[in-house]
Amino acid sequence: MEKFADVLDLAQAHTECEVQWRVAAILRHVQQGCSREFCIDCSDLIPASRRQHVPNATRCATCQSDHERSHALPARRCAA
Repeated sequence: MEKFADVLDLAQAHTECEVQWRVAAILRHVQQGCSREFCIDCSDLIPASRRQHVPNATRCATCQSDHERSHALPARRCAA
């Protein structure tokens, strides 16, 4: 029974190591600011200047503006 526990411990350690490696890879990718080449909404090419100035850009400027407008929170009014 001890051998089975050892195998399970090794498998768990391997899985934890793999998860840590994948998380680190994702964080490196995000921190490097890798942008998409094509907009996720309209599939047009995202200009190189936008990709350079907006790290992690996933939409072209037009679609990003539309997205922000449609997901904007309504302005709060103060009670007088």
